Amino acid sequence: MDAPDLGHAAVDLTVALIGIDSVSPSLVPEAPGEAGIAAFLSDRLGTAGYAVRLIPAASDPRRVSLVATRTGSRPGRTVVLNGHLDTVGVEGMTDPFAARIDGDHLYGRGASDMKGGVAGLVVAAEHLAAVDAPGTIIVALVADEEDASVGAEAVLHDLAARGQRMDLCLVAEPTWLDLAVAHRGYAVVEVELRGRAAHSSQPEAAVDAMRGLGDLLTGIRDAEDALRRRPQHPLIPSGSLMATVARAGTAPFTVAASAHVVVERRTLPGESPADALGEVRALVEPVVSATTGVTADTRLILSRDAWEMDASGTASDFADELSAALVSAGGSVPARVGAPYWMESALWQEAGVPTVVCGPAGGGLHAVDEWVDLAQLERFPVAVADAVGRFLEGGA
Repeated sequence: MDAPDLGHAAVDLTVALIGIDSVSPSLVPEAPGEAGIAAFLSDRLGTAGYAVRLIPAASDPRRVSLVATRTGSRPGRTVVLNGHLDTVGVEGMTDPFAARIDGDHLYGRGASDMKGGVAGLVVAAEHLAAVDAPGTIIVALVADEEDASVGAEAVLHDLAARGQRMDLCLVAEPTWLDLAVAHRGYAVVEVELRGRAAHSSQPEAAVDAMRGLGDLLTGIRDAEDALRRRPQHPLIPSGSLMATVARAGTAPFTVAASAHVVVERRTLPGESPADALGEVRALVEPVVSATTGVTADTRLILSRDAWEMDASGTASDFADELSAALVSAGGSVPARVGAPYWMESALWQEAGVPTVVCGPAGGGLHAVDEWVDLAQLERFPVAVADAVGRFLEGGA
């Protein structure tokens, strides 16, 4: 296919993918998950000559990931094309799975996050197979990115168990066709404050956990202000620290015996979840000291590392190649940007695979009016096919 055909194919495939409900059951318990969309894409990539295997998550058979592999007739490098198949819920949307084009926007759940990116990767992979590109292409489309990444973890385990060599991973998250080369990580810390209940008319008999909660929330606010004054990463404005859940008390006339706080710390490259846990513990210690009888339990319950692309080497070389291909496809020169949120690029690089993030974007992510920009969606597979084809040749 020539460039216009690749672009039109990506639009058509995005429309088809939007029509398949793949809402995450981690977020909406009755949702179907990714089994249906994985089966659809399995058939399509199999027809294009890829050997496909479906990888269900051990925890839930609805959470199905797909790995499609093709090796050309000539030697070359190995590239992973990665995206996620799940979407967030559709509450408040009218016909969320009926794709609609209005002007230069394509609307529907998952249009931007990230069925447009997935469609672009699949169309590029089909084209590379049709022209018998050298080396090996692995299309890895995973479940559960919007929650716990059980799909990416299962796929990485599968590839490692097979001894699969991988020279590069391209993640097609929506970046407005810029190159995301860094993103924040996060650490979620849970704090339990324990006091002693008493009737509110006799507060001297109680140990008030509510007071400790108020002091802790004030400390978190002050620490957030100080955090934003620290030296920052050149592409990411700052880390962050906030309480996202807080509760205490059980009845109007009872002094609170316990309080619960969930603290989220967004980390920059170079910061670790252990650092975040230490920061929160440092905020809890004066609360305990100030309120006689209050005790605390502070624990890290979930974390993901921040990520930064290597400034030199394979990923940076490919990023330059992709930049040139995007310009050739009719776009402007991509910027190298940082993202405030976490992406699975961190997992691929942690597994030893140099990683680049680039994909078509739009607006309304996680909202009722999600859309992807049609011009970007059409340019993306053209640039991917060009850049990946050149990269595969480089290993011949």
